[in-house]
Amino acid sequence: MNNRKLPIFINIPYRLVESNIDRVAGLGVGVEIYAENNFLDELDMGNVKELGKKLRDYGILCTAHAPFMDLNPGGYDRRIRELSKDKIKKAVEMAHRLNAINIVCHPGYNKWFYDGNEQLWLDNSVGTWSEILAEAKGGPFVLLENIFEETPSTLIALYNYFKGKDLFFCFDSGHFNLFSKVPIDAWLIPLKTRIREMHLHDNHGKSDEHLPIGMGTFPFRELRGFIKQLSGIVYTSEFHSEAHAMESIKNLKEFVM
Repeated sequence: MNNRKLPIFINIPYRLVESNIDRVAGLGVGVEIYAENNFLDELDMGNVKELGKKLRDYGILCTAHAPFMDLNPGGYDRRIRELSKDKIKKAVEMAHRLNAINIVCHPGYNKWFYDGNEQLWLDNSVGTWSEILAEAKGGPFVLLENIFEETPSTLIALYNYFKGKDLFFCFDSGHFNLFSKVPIDAWLIPLKTRIREMHLHDNHGKSDEHLPIGMGTFPFRELRGFIKQLSGIVYTSEFHSEAHAMESIKNLKEFVM
């Protein structure tokens, strides 16, 4: 339906990639490699480059996911912003050495932390992402993922500030199903030109279950109509249970092919 040229991707922690590389190659999928905060601090970039070469030798494409626990790139506290920026910059370096297509980052806005003051978050975010985009020049593409946002207003404002810059969007179906107060079109239509990746998984609107497509309540029928208009998008399955791995991959392949 989309004249797919990219495989689907699966999310996998960095520490598990090399030991599962034959299995990944056998599945015919790409990998989204996640390095959590403390692991990233200890990461040897020479080893990262070797892993990137091994992935290329196996014909496995990759993307990356930046750390996010305790971080806030748009935080009010300047020391927290600096720490967040440093962590994400190191993740960008990791992604570059892996030859990753994209790196997905969490933007950090939560209305309860900011008492609804979106401008405060935006003002603090601009400097962070300016530096990170400079760090990522030449690859990978930097993507922001919807997390706790109830509407896309904060992301739209940030993208408007970076008009003409390579700051893109990763739509997460599970997070939308948990937190969005507006219909899916209110996200996808204004952000259409920024979409470079989608994390596609399901839940019942109560917790982030990371279920296979079709096992929860996310409106995948509506999304299916939208993605017919897209090409060159990375679609990633984020299963959190080994028991759901094969069904998640199978359902995502059927959904996007």
